[in-house]
Amino acid sequence: MIMSLAKRVSITGFMAALTCILTSMFQLYIYETHGYFNFGEIGVYVSAILFGPIVGAFAGGLGSAMADIILGYFWYAPGTLIIKGLEGFVVGLVYSLLNRLRFKRNFIGLVSSSIIAIIIFSSLLHVGLNYYSGSSEFSFGFPLLGYGTVSVGIPSMFWILSSVLLLIIFIYIYVKVDLRYLSMALSCLIGGSIMILGYFLYEFYVLSYGWAALVEVPFNFMQMLIGLIVSSIICVGIGRRGIMVGG
Repeated sequence: MIMSLAKRVSITGFMAALTCILTSMFQLYIYETHGYFNFGEIGVYVSAILFGPIVGAFAGGLGSAMADIILGYFWYAPGTLIIKGLEGFVVGLVYSLLNRLRFKRNFIGLVSSSIIAIIIFSSLLHVGLNYYSGSSEFSFGFPLLGYGTVSVGIPSMFWILSSVLLLIIFIYIYVKVDLRYLSMALSCLIGGSIMILGYFLYEFYVLSYGWAALVEVPFNFMQMLIGLIVSSIICVGIGRRGIMVGG
């Protein structure tokens, strides 16, 4: 999809604002690292998959960094600008490269999709059961409008059923949907891994949190998984309506 400079700038600004809103509308405070869990990866991945690595980089980096500043986590903003920017760039670049391969319904395609499905299934099940089961407090709202806090009890069965449902969705995608959408999942896994490693190094060395930075790893992993799932659903829906996907 070839865009003029003016159109690319306007889309980048819109996606940066959307990423900022998605990042700031829902938070789970992480005491050990003074950071927060959020839904920002949805905006980063949608930007990168729909509009390519450049838009993904600027929308992801600027939008997420603005959210850090607005929410008062300003010490994270410099790292977020670089980490989320790199994440968006990598997701967009890898997706563009993989999309040209045109996955086929053969043995290699079956093995690739199975590996991706198993990784996501087992990761969601492990992280959900070990870090998100039980009672947790969440903050939600919008900048300038205020936030509310609610305590939610999440049973273990929720994560078991969610993992099984996700596995079924991937099987459906492999059987019924254009296989290029499997490259979305792989792209998000690669870009998300860079985000997880980037924040760990930033917290360990720059913020001097030491090994306490490990506490945030499963939270960032869950951010990646949620971003992967929701962005794939959005982009698959757009693609099935005949709108070109890919920057």
